[in-house]
Amino acid sequence: MFSFATIGRNILVLVLLVIIIFTGIINPRFLSLQNILNILQQISVLGIVSIGVTILLISGGLDLSVGSLISLSAYVGGLTIVRTQSLSLGILALFACAVFFGFLNGVLAATERAHPFIITLGTMTFLQGIAVVISRGSPINGMGGLYELIGIRDIFGLPAPAIIFIGLLILSHFFLRNIPLGRYAFAIGGNQEASRLSGIRISRMKIALYALNGLFVGVAALVLSSILDSALPTMGTGYELRSVAAAVIGGTPLFGGRGNVFGTLGGVFLLGLVSNSINLLGISANFQGVVLGAIMVAAVMFQKSQ
Repeated sequence: MFSFATIGRNILVLVLLVIIIFTGIINPRFLSLQNILNILQQISVLGIVSIGVTILLISGGLDLSVGSLISLSAYVGGLTIVRTQSLSLGILALFACAVFFGFLNGVLAATERAHPFIITLGTMTFLQGIAVVISRGSPINGMGGLYELIGIRDIFGLPAPAIIFIGLLILSHFFLRNIPLGRYAFAIGGNQEASRLSGIRISRMKIALYALNGLFVGVAALVLSSILDSALPTMGTGYELRSVAAAVIGGTPLFGGRGNVFGTLGGVFLLGLVSNSINLLGISANFQGVVLGAIMVAAVMFQKSQ
């Protein structure tokens, strides 16, 4: 007997196939090797962010500040590179910024004085404000060699950002299945009170998971600034909702306890294919939001029906 979860997964595969076949017929360039490599590069940043968001959702957490943190940490990294002329110090500053604010989100969420949605909505505005203030609205052009190091580099014929994404995807799957913190994420998301009674230190685990999410945001900021060879104060705008959408479409529920990163990969592919198809079909980019919003609502409704 088919469950709604099975139907949802089948619909995801069906929608992917319809997009591929329809766009491939209308525009043969869609199935060209160059376009497939472009799609892989385009979805890499969203995919990396979505991995961290998926792990948080599994634990019952949520982080709406990932987009703002991408902007801020990339800008801090770029500013450090410009001021010190040191690529290593710039990367270090970028990751320090991302992990620190991820850690801070974890500390705030661990107090349980408000839902993570409210907490990270506040930090999202806070971080975006800092990015605009320190940048004064001006971008940093030139990231001190990051473009050559990651942005345009190919490894075994694949774009380096895609290789980083695939590597993190495999490591994250191993983390969730074999590392205690990963298994605790399922336990906390499934039943926090039972996890507490069984001896799991909930606050520490939450802080660690949010800090880990900050690390993923740092990698995403590094890759995005490498591709663009610049840092902009609003470059991460929109990633907070699209990463949640990718995780939900991939089968990770908003209320925690279940999910996997390979499902999120399907969600990321779907969003990437929709965006690419709309571009190749010459449809106005304004329709992207309409289509992606409809897909996300449908995914959530299927989950709600389980």
